[in-house]
Amino acid sequence: MLSVDALDLKPKFNWDETLAPHWTIGEEGAHRRLENFIHSGLAHYKEGRNLPAKPFVSRLSPHLRFGEISPNQVWYAATSQGDGKDIDHFCSELGWREFSYSLLYHNPDLATVNLQKKFDGFPWSGDLAALTAWQKGDTGVPMVDAGMRELWQTGFMHNRVRMITGSFLIKNLLLDWRHGERWFWDTLVDADPASNSASWQWVAGCGADAAPYFRIFNPVTQGQKFDPDGDYVRRYVPELSALPNKYIFNPWEAPADLLREANVELGVTYPKPIINIKASRERALAAFKALSQGA
Repeated sequence: MLSVDALDLKPKFNWDETLAPHWTIGEEGAHRRLENFIHSGLAHYKEGRNLPAKPFVSRLSPHLRFGEISPNQVWYAATSQGDGKDIDHFCSELGWREFSYSLLYHNPDLATVNLQKKFDGFPWSGDLAALTAWQKGDTGVPMVDAGMRELWQTGFMHNRVRMITGSFLIKNLLLDWRHGERWFWDTLVDADPASNSASWQWVAGCGADAAPYFRIFNPVTQGQKFDPDGDYVRRYVPELSALPNKYIFNPWEAPADLLREANVELGVTYPKPIINIKASRERALAAFKALSQGA
């Protein structure tokens, strides 16, 4: 896998300058972030946490990662607001974080070794060109590219989009989940040895309480459902900003005249998709089903 430096992303973005406005390092920044979330995000959390263009996630993960605030402090701040589905759901996410740490404690090689041993013989693809396109946000699939570019520009990626980009890497591209784990470890400001490893194994289906093999996130329908106005994609894939919502997630299906009007030339101003989503899904289903039946 190529390193961060080898991908030559720096000429596109001054990484430190684009990242700095999003984070205030230290305990003061952590408590300010928590207070803002309690007052403006918590009441909308259960549904709003799935909307990457909306400010309804806590963004406390880097502060938790580096001990600038504790899970207990966050838990009691949330539950002090009363009860209800939004508070319960947020606290359950804190519980998943602790579950990941339990997994890491009992499996210190969680970042490199499949919890389910049947995956040790999985026929992963060796397409490193596809891996590089994924890392750079140049897959030609807008929802995936938006997420990967958000990651590079801000050091963060919305949780819903983490699942979309992870599923695309593992199941559409059939690339080993450890490539994704290492890339997120290198680029996330909240890169956590427990949550990062456990989450990648969950998406791959080889972890504890993992997603079933047939759960494959379609990046087009996911975008249509969770970014219905296209605001998130337009923010991070501005070359598609003039496209109407109908085609913002699937520009390869847009009529040629509409692409011209939007100043989009696939393969020139924006990549053509590196893979056929439907065909790659069928390939993944066959591969994972064979693995399941052989267990």
